[in-house]
Order: sequence, then C-alpha cells, then structure tokens
Amino acid sequence: MRKLITIIIVMLMLVPALCWAVAGSCVQTTANYPGSGVRKVIFTCTGSSVDGSLPNTATSTTNTSFITGYRLEQVDAYPTSGGTAPDAADVFILDATSKDLLGSVDGSTTAYGGLNLINATLTRSTPPQVYIVGTGLHAYYFPFISGALTLKVANQATVNANYTIVLTFYK
Repeated sequence: MRKLITIIIVMLMLVPALCWAVAGSCVQTTANYPGSGVRKVIFTCTGSSVDGSLPNTATSTTNTSFITGYRLEQVDAYPTSGGTAPDAADVFILDATSKDLLGSVDGSTTAYGGLNLINATLTRSTPPQVYIVGTGLHAYYFPFISGALTLKVANQATVNANYTIVLTFYK
C-alpha cells in the first residue's frame, strides 16, 4: 500500500511539471522609428523544453493595430544572444487566410523565403515573396497588412532554443 501511495504522489508531482514545460513561447515587442515610416514587431522566442517546438503565435491585438496599413518589407532571424542556439529551421509568416507571406513551400528542398531562415550562428534575412503555383518561380512583393499575422516555425528541435524573429514594416 505504501508503494502505491508513493507512486501516486510521485505521479501527481510530475504531471504539473510536464504540463508547464511542454509549450515554447514568444514575447512580442515593438520598435517605432518616428518620421521614417519604419516599424518593427520583434518575436523573442524560446522553443519547448520537451521537443524545441513553438506553437503558432499571432501578433497581439495591440501589435496588429501598430502595423495595420504598413507593408511587410523584411523578416530577419537570428539566435538570441546568450541563449541556446537553435537548429536550422523554417519560418512562415501567415496572414489571416493562412497564406505564407514569405512564399515558402512546405516540403521544398530549395530555400526560398523563410525556409532555413533560422540558423544556429548567423543572422538571415528575406523579403516577402510570392510563390507562383505550378511554375516553381518566386517573385518579391510587399503586402499591405490589414490584420493579424501569425508566426509559424517548423523543424526546430533543439530543446529550449532561443531565437529572435524581426518583422520590419514600412508605410
């Protein structure tokens, strides 16, 4: 009976710890450069403590208002200074219709747009792109923002990895 009680107590202690440790997260901040027409939304992310993953993260209501009417011009990704280096990973910036504004194609072996944008040591950048279905071609474009954007990161498996994604907008 004591063994059963001990096992139950240990399980009860482990369950909350596992629940708290599962999801990765991002903290959103902004930068405004008055008079220049430049605004940035900065996602400082930490991958899950279980598998390094990150749930899709939408811009907050405040940040969505901050960038509405601006054009997405560039997306940068880099390992957060002083943190755990991430794996090479893919970044998708999705609009309200789930269209990837970086023109990435899931499963592609060619690094267009946000594919392999996250690197363990380097800062990488890409402008928005549109993938032209059936042609294999991409073209640069700079979409006006009219609603929330969602950051999606795929193929990042380093536990507790720290990386930063910066979205730069122009008026």
